[in-house]
Amino acid sequence: MRKNQDVLAIAVLWGMTMIWPGKGLGGATKEAWSAGQISKSKAAKFISNPKTPRPAAGKYIALVFTEDLSIGVREGDENYMFGNQVYVNTDKDGNFYVTDWERRTIRKYDRQGKHLLNIGRPGQGPGEFQNIWRPEFDSKGNLYVSDYVVHKIIFFDGTGRFLRQIQLPAAMEHALVNRRGEFVGKRNFEEESPSGNKTVSVFGLFDGQFKICAEFQRTVFNPKEPSGSGEERMVNLVAGLLSDGAFKPEANYLMDRDDFVWFGYPETYEIRVYAPDGRLDRIIRRDYDPRPVTGKDKERYLKEDAELLLNRPRLRSLKNRVYDRVRFPKYKAAYASFALMEDGGLAVIVEKADNGDTVFDLFDKDGRYIARFQAAVPSEGLFFKNGKAYAIKTEDGYKFVKRYRFEFK
Repeated sequence: MRKNQDVLAIAVLWGMTMIWPGKGLGGATKEAWSAGQISKSKAAKFISNPKTPRPAAGKYIALVFTEDLSIGVREGDENYMFGNQVYVNTDKDGNFYVTDWERRTIRKYDRQGKHLLNIGRPGQGPGEFQNIWRPEFDSKGNLYVSDYVVHKIIFFDGTGRFLRQIQLPAAMEHALVNRRGEFVGKRNFEEESPSGNKTVSVFGLFDGQFKICAEFQRTVFNPKEPSGSGEERMVNLVAGLLSDGAFKPEANYLMDRDDFVWFGYPETYEIRVYAPDGRLDRIIRRDYDPRPVTGKDKERYLKEDAELLLNRPRLRSLKNRVYDRVRFPKYKAAYASFALMEDGGLAVIVEKADNGDTVFDLFDKDGRYIARFQAAVPSEGLFFKNGKAYAIKTEDGYKFVKRYRFEFK
């Protein structure tokens, strides 16, 4: 049982839902796959872009960011200290809401960065958390968070008063709620295959009973059972998880103010936009040359990402053996993530540059590729709202919430 708990802890910390099918660790369900009212796509609009940007005359070709607020301290007041996994969002008035896996609470700060109150607390009762993701806001401006461990969405008003909660299926993650009371998210299902059980993850729009209305993407996790026993098995298990996660495409999905869903799975350079009813509305594509995984990329991955997993008492002594067995793909994902601009544009986060800057591709509101540039702004949790940009920055191992002014150049 302890071994299973370590495996699950590794998987959760990694943020992947890397669950062994059929091993009783949770994360997937054997319930029958059922569909709701499936939305059939009418003709979608395709926006195809070349490899190089084509800015219109007089249009901006880069974003320049200037930090204007930092929340967080290295030592001191615990209301300003953050753990390793932090998410942030802001309301229409510019107040900050920060979730933290380690503290299992939501901290609210005013637009000047002053701590106002804590919302919720660790536990399993109404308004209590075990593991909370990014704060979101519904169409009425109420705050909500998804808790993957206890499988629920919890709603609060701006004062932190508990309003209600929705019980989620055991295998649903990071659900967004639209005006129709439907959900955008990922559900995991366990399926049988000749080589054993596999976990199928379905991303899409789900109705109020969590039946699929429109499927955006499905991925399959069919891991190889680690060999060996005892310590050797643990080394092979962790090396396998790190190998499976190295530069792997990760699904990105956001819901805009009109309930359109922007979805990307960067095996290719493509972002799909779905209407509120699940109909495919448009597809934005860009030609690109695959980017090889370099030696520096591997070093950074092991230092920044793998180190988080291996910094556990039972795993520290295995680090060198694990590193020797990690296998890397030839190419990186087409991009890392994306953020929506308030003017309707799209900022695609391609990767982190060697100097720590973020590499961006910029698309206008019509989906045309107009710029590539680097900027000294962190990519973690980056979003644009209230005329500002926000992100999480790591400085010497400490997390800080940052706000930036930005201008088009």
